[in-house]
Amino acid sequence: MRSALRSALPCLLVACGADPYADRRPDEQGLKELRHDVRVRFEDGQVRLAVTRQVRNDTDAEQPFITEVPLPEGAIATSLRLGRGDAPLVLAPLSTIERVTAEWERLTSEGEAEPTPIGRLLWSWDGALLLEVFAVPPRESVTVAYDVQAPSRYEAGLMLLEVPASEGLAPRFEGATVEPLDHGFLVRRQHVTQPVADVRWATAPLDLRRVLWRLEVDAAPVLEPAPIAPHVVFVIDASHSEGPAGIAAQLEVLTHVLTHTPDALVEVVVVRRRAKRLFGAFVPAREVPARVAAEAEHLVPGNGSNLDEGARLAAQLLTGVQGPARVLLFTDERLRTSFTNAAALEALQGLPAWAVVHVVERTDRVRGSLREERDDLAPLAPVATAWGGVFFHVEGATPDAAPGEAARALLELVRPTRVDDLKVDAADVEVALQPSLAEGTSLWLHGVAEHPPEFITITGKVWGRPFRRVVGLDDGLSRRLPGLAVGANDFRSLLDDDELRSAAFLAQAVSPVTAYLAAPAHAAPSRVGTSVLMLGAVGTRPCGCGGAGVTLRGTGLRQALIDYRALLREGLAPGQAACAAQLGATASGRVVIETTGDEVVDVEVSAPDEAMKACLTEAAWALRLPQVFDTPGGTNRFVVEL
Repeated sequence: MRSALRSALPCLLVACGADPYADRRPDEQGLKELRHDVRVRFEDGQVRLAVTRQVRNDTDAEQPFITEVPLPEGAIATSLRLGRGDAPLVLAPLSTIERVTAEWERLTSEGEAEPTPIGRLLWSWDGALLLEVFAVPPRESVTVAYDVQAPSRYEAGLMLLEVPASEGLAPRFEGATVEPLDHGFLVRRQHVTQPVADVRWATAPLDLRRVLWRLEVDAAPVLEPAPIAPHVVFVIDASHSEGPAGIAAQLEVLTHVLTHTPDALVEVVVVRRRAKRLFGAFVPAREVPARVAAEAEHLVPGNGSNLDEGARLAAQLLTGVQGPARVLLFTDERLRTSFTNAAALEALQGLPAWAVVHVVERTDRVRGSLREERDDLAPLAPVATAWGGVFFHVEGATPDAAPGEAARALLELVRPTRVDDLKVDAADVEVALQPSLAEGTSLWLHGVAEHPPEFITITGKVWGRPFRRVVGLDDGLSRRLPGLAVGANDFRSLLDDDELRSAAFLAQAVSPVTAYLAAPAHAAPSRVGTSVLMLGAVGTRPCGCGGAGVTLRGTGLRQALIDYRALLREGLAPGQAACAAQLGATASGRVVIETTGDEVVDVEVSAPDEAMKACLTEAAWALRLPQVFDTPGGTNRFVVEL
């Protein structure tokens, strides 16, 4: 029924193919719009537009005035008033489209009464209404007024509303600023949010069976500012598995992070088997590029990925620091099997309580633009979370022409810019949320349910810190909710005709099933009540009449043909001989070497005495494994008897 009425409404105004005035403007018909005022004000969480229009008929015969009224997105019209000349305006009641259509047809039919202006405001399409005035008297004027309620949109601390309007229309406004657009004007107003986000929850019953609900979340324009003069320690993974390209990729991230904290004091810790300071002191951020270049010889790859040792040294360097403290632990996640998160957390215990630790997986994967991705399921994620930070994957490269864009892409490593892992507990109502909400953006959802709860709980994460808020019903939003359901196409489509009618009457809104008719009490069929008058309709829209693959690498065969223990024994031979000469004893023992690819990550030695054990341990750590060890897979352990 609703769709049939909607498609039929424009065709009620003029017979198809029979309107000689279809393309004529009001001024071409002798009509002149003397006044078109718009008063804009923010009220009860929305924007209200009070519109007043006055049209004069400069001809000697009654004329119709028909025009399309464009609406802001999601807006509704909530009143209609009509008056002749200087007479008081008549307030129109809202009624069903069937009753308005029937009464309009009766009053515009031919009769004996003197013509009198009547008007109606009805649904045209999603985004516009149709305003029609019957019989504007000759040499006289009529005044039409109507109210529009529109939901504003939220953006970075501003409430905004784009209003389509005629060129040159200058609205008056209260408590807001207005600027002209090409085809209308933009209303904006400052909006102060709560920390993290404003959260609003509303419900409104349609009948005894179903209830409207709506959730609005507006994230703060800045979740948290960048730290002022922080002490920052970058722990660089300088292992063989990273290689020169991987080390360079980590330093690239360092450069972009410091773009956002130019007042930072910086130290770099280089981790292989052991952790060592690169600069030997905290240096100003502006000096870091030159200092890194000067220390290039200390940034070559080596054996060992002792992330916990890097964490320990970073914590020692930041012990006693006053003010913001940050640690960025870089890793390719190729660690020894004896490594545990508990060991890393124990190593970080000396940090100030307010310090933040991020773990960053950054390798030489440089396809595409530079980007970060949070991974709370990564094995090392708990290390960051314990200190309010995040485990990030950073991939891609910096385009030569866009270093600023790359720096912006990594801003999340400097300060939180989004709320992640958003969830809503709304009892029996399923609220599907996007996983992240960026600062300065909004998330507005709505639906219909049988029993939406009075309270909801929304949770999320700001970096590694939990966000949780229990939210009750917002009275203002609940009052506006029926109007929002009428104005939003995706919301309105959830309702049947009876529910839409209920919502429209609650909101006093024009809809596909409701309309306004303004007529004085003495209005009756008149001598101009013929279809001929209505053929003069202008501004109407024309209406039509009629009807995965798998790649096999062969690594198993290659590994079967290589005697890795023999290669290790051969590699250890020079060190074994040196130990024998140094200690004056046979260099014998059992050496267990753990590798990730072509990198030694752990060594265990059993030998006749501690001196030989120490010497053979150094010999094993000094190995540079050949490329054949760099096979797909994880960690390998080899036992070599000497």
